[in-house]
Amino acid sequence: MSLKQNKKIEIVLIITFSFITLIGILNHAMWRDELNGWLIARDSSSFFDFFESVKYEGHPLLWYFLLWFLNKITANPIIMQIVHWLISVATISIFIIYSPFNTLQKILFSFGYFPLYEYSLISRNYAFGILSIFLFCTYFHNKYKNYIILAFILAFMANTNAYCLLISIALSITLIFEYYFKKHLGYKVEIKKNHIFLSLIILIIGVSISVFTLLPPVDSTLQGGANQWFLNFDINRLLQTVNRIWRSYVMVIIPSDSKILDLIFFSFLSISLFGCILLSFIKKPVAFCFFLIGSLEIIIFTYIKFLGSQRHYGHLYIILISSLWIENNYDDEKLYKKYLENISFRFLHIFSKTIEILTSYRKYLIGIILWLQVIAGMVAFSRDLSIPYSSSKMTANFIQQNNLDNYHIFGSEDFTIAPISGYLNKKIYYPETKKMGSYVLFNNSRQATNDLEIIGEIEKYFVSKNKNENVLLILNHSLIEYSVDLDIVLLKKFTKSFIYNEKYYIYLVKSHKND
Repeated sequence: MSLKQNKKIEIVLIITFSFITLIGILNHAMWRDELNGWLIARDSSSFFDFFESVKYEGHPLLWYFLLWFLNKITANPIIMQIVHWLISVATISIFIIYSPFNTLQKILFSFGYFPLYEYSLISRNYAFGILSIFLFCTYFHNKYKNYIILAFILAFMANTNAYCLLISIALSITLIFEYYFKKHLGYKVEIKKNHIFLSLIILIIGVSISVFTLLPPVDSTLQGGANQWFLNFDINRLLQTVNRIWRSYVMVIIPSDSKILDLIFFSFLSISLFGCILLSFIKKPVAFCFFLIGSLEIIIFTYIKFLGSQRHYGHLYIILISSLWIENNYDDEKLYKKYLENISFRFLHIFSKTIEILTSYRKYLIGIILWLQVIAGMVAFSRDLSIPYSSSKMTANFIQQNNLDNYHIFGSEDFTIAPISGYLNKKIYYPETKKMGSYVLFNNSRQATNDLEIIGEIEKYFVSKNKNENVLLILNHSLIEYSVDLDIVLLKKFTKSFIYNEKYYIYLVKSHKND
C-alpha cells in the first residue's frame, strides 16, 4: 500500500470514528460521576471552595480546572461533552497516525470497547489520561532529542487520574531502566545531564502535585476515605483482583465476583494470558519493564484500595497496547542475550523455544483480543443508543417541558439526584444534608435518610412557608411512606436506565393544612 493510500485510509478512519462518537455522545445521558465534577465547577462559591471540594472527588485537579474554565463560557453541560469528544478524537487521531500497528489493528482498536465507548461517550478525566499516554508513546522514539518533553507529558499524565499517576510512575521507571542499561541496549547517543536533571524536577513536581490533590480530607467517606486500605490477605479478594486482567482484555465473557468457581477458573485464565504476553515481551526489555511494572501497579492498587469498574482496570488494556507500541522502537535483543548466557544450556534451549513460540503466536492472541474488544464496543455503544445510561436527562426534560422547574424541588438520594441538578441548572434540596445543593461531597455531613424523614422535611418546609405552595419531590425509588397531611401525586416515573439507581419517580406534593 502506498503512503498516499495509507494517509487516505487514516483520514477516513478518523472521520468515521469522529462521526460515530459524536452521534453517541450527543445521545448519551450523563450520570452522576460525569455531572458531579461539572456541578462543583459550576456552583463552588470561590476558587478555594472549588479546590477544597475537588479533594473529595478522589482525582487530581487537571480535568476539574478544564470544567471550571468551561463553566465560565456556559452553564450548559453539553460543552463538557463536546470537549470530551474532541479529546477522544485527538487521542484516536494520534493513535491512527503515529502508532506502528497495521491498518486492521488500528481499525479494531479504534472501535473497541474502551476507545469507542468507555473513554469517548462517558465524559470523565480518563480520556485525558489516555491522550497523555499516547502522546508519550509518540514522542518516546525521540527521547534522546528531548527528555524534557517526555517529562512534561508524564507530569500532565500524573494529574489526570490516579491510574495514570501509576502509569506515569511506571513509564518514569522504564526511562530510568533504559538509561541505566543504554550500553547493553546498544545506545550510543549521549544525553545531556542538565536535561536529565530538569526532567526529573518537572516529573517530581508533577507527581507531587497529583499526590497532594489525591490525598482525601480527614472526613472523606469516598471508598473508605484515607484510612481504608485492604492490607490483609483474602483469597476471595485476590481472585477478584486477578480476574480484572481478564475483564480488561476480554470484555465479552465477564466472570461473576460472587461465584468462587468462576473466580478460580478465570483467575487461571488471567494469569495464563498475562504470563504469555509478559514472556513475549522478554526480548524487548524496555517494553517488558513497562508492561510488568505498569500492570503490577494497577493490580496491587486494585487489591489494596478499589476493585473498580471497567474504566478503572481498563488501564491494563491500555498498558498492553502502549507496551506493543513502545516495543516497536527496539530491534535489538542484546540485554536479553547477555543474561541468557548465564543460564544452563538445557534450560536455555527450552526457555528460548518457549519464547520463540510465544512471540510467533502473540499476534494471533492480540488479534483475538482486539476482535473481542470490538464486539464489546459495538454492544455497549448500541445499548447506549437504545437504553439511557441514566434517566436523569429524560427526567430533567420532563420537568422543564412541564414548567415544573419553577417549584421548590426536594430530591433523594442526593448523589443520584445530582445529575438532574446538572441538567436543570438548578439547586435541589437534599434531605441527606438538609440544605439546598447540587454537587455531593462524600463526607460525614451526609446522613442516610428514609421516606418518613423526607416527608418530615417537606412538612417542615410547608410550615415555614405558611402558604399554599406545591413542591416537587424526586426520588430514585418508589415512595413507600405517605402522610395524611400531604397530598402526594405521582406525576411520572422514568425507570429505563442502565445505571440501576438512577431511575426516578417525580411526585407533586401539596399540603392539606394550607388549603
